[in-house]
Amino acid sequence: MSSAPVAYAKILSVLTGGAGDRAALAAAFALARPAGGHVLGLVPNPDPREAVPALGEGVSGALVEEIMTMVEQESRNHRTRARQAFDAALAEAGATLAETPDAAPDASLTGDFREVVGSQEDVAVVEARLADISVMAQVGETVGGEALLMLEAILLASARPLLIVPPAFRAETGLGRRILLAWNGSRESTQAVAQSLPLLKAAEAVTVIAVETDKTEGAAGRDLASYLAWHGIKAQVRQPMAEGRSVGALLLAAAADAGADLMVLGGYGHSRLREMILGGVTRHVLYNAALPVLLAH
Repeated sequence: MSSAPVAYAKILSVLTGGAGDRAALAAAFALARPAGGHVLGLVPNPDPREAVPALGEGVSGALVEEIMTMVEQESRNHRTRARQAFDAALAEAGATLAETPDAAPDASLTGDFREVVGSQEDVAVVEARLADISVMAQVGETVGGEALLMLEAILLASARPLLIVPPAFRAETGLGRRILLAWNGSRESTQAVAQSLPLLKAAEAVTVIAVETDKTEGAAGRDLASYLAWHGIKAQVRQPMAEGRSVGALLLAAAADAGADLMVLGGYGHSRLREMILGGVTRHVLYNAALPVLLAH
């Protein structure tokens, strides 16, 4: 198996000021470490003025001012918590604060913190397009909100992979040593494989799982394993039959059985609206995964 270094040189960690930021940053620095890469901690800040049009006409100036003040105060609190999480993660990783490669020592792990005001989704996507991979904390099913919108925007519009990190993740538990690779032959799965190749090459064990359904043949997993072998990646293959069971639940159970510390998955194979209404594999895994999940669209 190849021992090539992980080639993620610049990692974007989108921060919300929530409790999951520390885990997301720990994963981001873990991804950056093998190549002596750089982690950008980004806080997209909403413009308080954007909250006003949603109220409609006939709203008093005093109420508008009060709402803008509340939005700004909440945003300030989020920024403060995000900065505290970033500073703690930077110190824990032993990384150097640097804005540019020229300001960093050779081959050292670096990080930077940035706040940008504007549409949170647009800001996140613009920055994600100029990173090798983005990292975000897992979003709770009952929380959603702007964090979920940013997550989906990055996944669907950045053309880059996105790593979702559960709050229990700790760097010392490892990331990418044992990978479960979900495969159904789709365009999204293909993107996920291509964009995770640096991790797959460096992994100690890779398990391909192709859940057999009326749309996916289990034998497709063997074909993927043959492809991976050309990259020096030896993969075990599992081909369970869905038999009416939730594919998302099967994937998570297989990850636990394989002792995986990372799942690779093609995201949103159907339209986003259909996924929102029907649930779908992507959403089930997003909400319920106990391990980091690398998604690509």
